[in-house]
Amino acid sequence: MLSTLRKPEFLKLYSIPLISVSIGSMSNSIAILYALDLGASILQVNLISTVRSTMAILLLIPFGILSDRYGRKPMILYPRAIMFIGTLIRVFARTPQHLIIASVVGGFSGGSYFPILLSMIADISNEKEQREGISTLFLFSSVGMVVGPSLAAFQLLNPQTTMRNIYQITAIAELGALLYLALIIKETNPTEAEEKTDFIPQIKQLISKTSFQGLFVVAFLYSFYHSIFRTYAPIYGRLNLGLSDAQIASFSTYRNLGVMLIRLSLATILTSSSISGFLVFVLVLGGVVGLLVSFASNYLFMVLILFLVGVSFGAFRILTSTLVANNSVPENRGLANSLLNFSQSTGNLVNIFTSSMVDTYGLIPVFLLGGFTCLSAIIPTLRAKLGR
Repeated sequence: MLSTLRKPEFLKLYSIPLISVSIGSMSNSIAILYALDLGASILQVNLISTVRSTMAILLLIPFGILSDRYGRKPMILYPRAIMFIGTLIRVFARTPQHLIIASVVGGFSGGSYFPILLSMIADISNEKEQREGISTLFLFSSVGMVVGPSLAAFQLLNPQTTMRNIYQITAIAELGALLYLALIIKETNPTEAEEKTDFIPQIKQLISKTSFQGLFVVAFLYSFYHSIFRTYAPIYGRLNLGLSDAQIASFSTYRNLGVMLIRLSLATILTSSSISGFLVFVLVLGGVVGLLVSFASNYLFMVLILFLVGVSFGAFRILTSTLVANNSVPENRGLANSLLNFSQSTGNLVNIFTSSMVDTYGLIPVFLLGGFTCLSAIIPTLRAKLGR
């Protein structure tokens, strides 16, 4: 890890997720509570959470292609600008419909630009630096994931601070982040606009590989499981456990602390174990803690569960991103990362169909469904021999 931290070109890229994830996780930690306070139903909460992923499905692959053809920097600047507009809408929101509109606007950002960052790290890495670069990028991201919710929870301890105030703070911070990206970050994949590449054969080539097929199925199943936790854990904390807003906002802190700790040690773990073997362990861990939610009766138990969910999620993202990097080349790397993100976004989208299940049976059966779904992802992992 020390070798890339000594290089300014790596440090500039590492700073992007540290800044942007700190900002985003601050607002995300209160997003569902904010929607509930504005009178949102379970279906509206799911719409707010998934409509952006739905729109991103249509844009993820084009964005990956555009980053390969025209360069990476424009494809990280554009999403930040759109996200800033979405945050402004949330600042002035008065009804759940306004939050749905903000999610629609956010959908035009093309979803997460993390695939572009992963491609940028791969662009400037040699073979020895690649795994370290990916792990360190995720580590900086996980630090931001802890900082953001912690700041939100700390601010909510002050009775004078409202959730709308937190969105006002994030809007100002996002404007600063946009200026930083425009002025400091340099292009890592300069290309000529007139160069034309037919990406249809490359898409067919990627999805025809058994390893990629298995990877996409695993990403879909795991994202569905994880979206259940992200959506329903705050609702469970408020309705079933009667926790305060500050305690619920801290859920993200403890979950993201698990993400950060596993990413600190994952590079060392992978030197002595296969990716496929560790991926199976990560899926088992995620599935088991998903099933344990039915026993969560207090704040501390819920915090422990969310911490373990974070460990599973943090390892999963690095493992799948490393598999993509190992099985792609610069000419199709942006496309390959976008296809992976496409699978993840589709899994997030499916969560909207659990709304009626919650209304009819409550939250516990949905958490059980998520746990069994995560465990089922072990099958394609072994069949496709991922990481071997």
